Amino acid sequence: MLYGDELLADEASCYGAQQKERNWGKRKDYARRHGNGDRVTEFSAITVAEPREEDSRYVPAGAKLPIAPESREVLPVNVSSDGIDRAISLLAEFPAEPAADRPGDGVNILLDPKRVRQARGNRGRGASEAETTVLFVSDTHLGYENREKTGRGNTVSWVREISSEETFRRITQIAMERSVDAVVHTGDILDHEVDQATLDTTETFLAALSGLGVPVYCIIGSHDHDSANPQHQDSVDGIGWLKSQVRKGHLTELSTNPTPVAGGPVDAYGIPAGNVGIDDVGKFYSREWMPSDIAFGAASPGPNVLCLHDGLTPYRRHDADVDLDRLLAQSRISFDCVLIGDEHRPKKRDFESGYSFEASDGTPVFYTGPAMRISEPYRDHDAFVTELTVSVDSIDTRRHKL
Repeated sequence: MLYGDELLADEASCYGAQQKERNWGKRKDYARRHGNGDRVTEFSAITVAEPREEDSRYVPAGAKLPIAPESREVLPVNVSSDGIDRAISLLAEFPAEPAADRPGDGVNILLDPKRVRQARGNRGRGASEAETTVLFVSDTHLGYENREKTGRGNTVSWVREISSEETFRRITQIAMERSVDAVVHTGDILDHEVDQATLDTTETFLAALSGLGVPVYCIIGSHDHDSANPQHQDSVDGIGWLKSQVRKGHLTELSTNPTPVAGGPVDAYGIPAGNVGIDDVGKFYSREWMPSDIAFGAASPGPNVLCLHDGLTPYRRHDADVDLDRLLAQSRISFDCVLIGDEHRPKKRDFESGYSFEASDGTPVFYTGPAMRISEPYRDHDAFVTELTVSVDSIDTRRHKL
């Protein structure tokens, strides 16, 4: 594209024309001085790397390709129609060198500014004013009421006052009323015993969100794991149901690779309880993991959010499962915030400020509490979900009572 005239700004000439005007020597002489005689191998202004595995068949053996300076991604060679906006966004990270025909603002002179804005808009990248709003939900424990019948697990004395189906209906209502871009659930979607009727009702809510274009992203918690092996005759395989919701597109499971939230500028990552995801429940018996076990996939430009469901420092001290500070320190991804699940209470039972704190490196950590009043501290307090508005420069929170 840059050697012809496609995608170029009106007043810019292509790289090929610029090079012809500036390079008075022969190509072979230049290749001899800055390469192996056949091709140029020294690039003073551009960092290069091996091509992507899927692109290796399109370039000569030993060839190196440019790395986009901001996202640190190797430029693709064979670009599909679905990937064109991403490719343009990567090209737009480069300065206009060889120099464009007049001084100015870099890529806006070389590439067509309108097309660059369109590509970045389609990808949700590069616009500092862009915001993404998510409804942060945790610990819905669908089927919790069944504990009275199954006898498995402790219950609060007010168990007959709460309904997991009504909780999920209210979450769906808030998401629709607030016109959020997405819902993010940090685990224990299900209780360890859940009946089919509760799941059928919940599926109608998930389908409604999906129909409105509101994706629901999730990681699973310890109770989700246990729901794969129900002990009561009226309970069903919860993990099987979660798998079906993923297949139907009602749920998207987060992983250590980035997932663009609603196609916008925010990338979400997730580590499920025990670092065992939906498809691997039952394959691994240990739920213990160490920060050194985790390798996060490369992020795109824009804010990055990490979701976790395990006992963490600095929320806990002596009985923490995972050292969050160590996890963040060894990560090559810089996270703008961490969203956690599992705890069922605000830190130090402080209902005003106990839902947010900082890791040692200053990374904000947020919890939104259980979506139902299923622990003693909530005897006289409302459960809630949290609306997060994430931009490049800030993260704003707003609670919504359930």
